[in-house]
Amino acid sequence: MSAQTIECPCGTVLRGADVAAVIRQAQLHAKSVHDMDLSDDDARSMARPA
Repeated sequence: MSAQTIECPCGTVLRGADVAAVIRQAQLHAKSVHDMDLSDDDARSMARPA
């Protein structure tokens, strides 16, 4: 398991203990802040090692 990050185009940096966790954080952020649905594949493509 390796920590992952996703940087949203709005500047928010999301962190998770692994890919699944950071994807979930990104999906929650996308829905609550931007009112959009983010697919697992789209979020996974944005994930980078922390």
